[in-house]
Amino acid sequence: MNRKLAVIGVGNMARAIINGIIFSDISVEKIFLYDKNKDCCNSFLQNPKFYVSDSIEDAIVNADCILISVKPQNYAEVLDCISSAPSHEKKLYISIGAGVTVKSVSDALNGAGVVRVLPNLPMTIGKGVSAICRNDSICEKDLQFVESVFACAGSTFLIDECEMNRIIGVTSSSPAYVFKFIDAICKGAKSQGLDEKNLLNAVCDMVIGAAELLKNSSDSPSELIAKVASKGGTTERALLRLDEFDFDSSIESAMIACTERADELGKQ
Repeated sequence: MNRKLAVIGVGNMARAIINGIIFSDISVEKIFLYDKNKDCCNSFLQNPKFYVSDSIEDAIVNADCILISVKPQNYAEVLDCISSAPSHEKKLYISIGAGVTVKSVSDALNGAGVVRVLPNLPMTIGKGVSAICRNDSICEKDLQFVESVFACAGSTFLIDECEMNRIIGVTSSSPAYVFKFIDAICKGAKSQGLDEKNLLNAVCDMVIGAAELLKNSSDSPSELIAKVASKGGTTERALLRLDEFDFDSSIESAMIACTERADELGKQ
């Protein structure tokens, strides 16, 4: 079955998803784009599969699957527009708004089938991680289609709806923690007289290498830490200093704050 996809909101994440589709063999016949800023859509117009819609309603009418890619604060307005389109409840919806539940979207659209996805920014380079859940009305064929869309730009995994807000701090917001960690290392290098600009690539390669080692190792994170931190050595001294500042608890606290904000957005 060749799908006709509508994309409501053509920001960075939507563009990453669209590019994944373009360079894959997914059966998408046409893609209808809508964004308040039409300039966001221009880069795709050389491809004959793409069409720019004048309104959300026009995009919905022409598609059988709709990707909602707007800020959580704008969902109410967008869902209201969608609900005015004929036969909107018969479409498949993919929602990527943080904190926006499957039930809230489905209820606003007269019981339509909804798959909720939490992607992350590395999707823009094909290295994303996307958590996926669905409501009971979604058939396996539709679920497989959604999984294939996001697998084009990284890996996917299925979880229950009740876990979605808690997973944001684990896979969706967490790239920012990594960027902050890398930035802190570079700033630490600068404070000791090193050229942080020239070190950025080296630090990034270090993080990539460490992650790949852990991913492919039979050792746990704690066991690998022990292999790097020899007794009385430099790494042990560094880790003790991180413990003084309660590094682990700081990360945990940040993740809890992330979940709390997702819960707040869901209530709005």
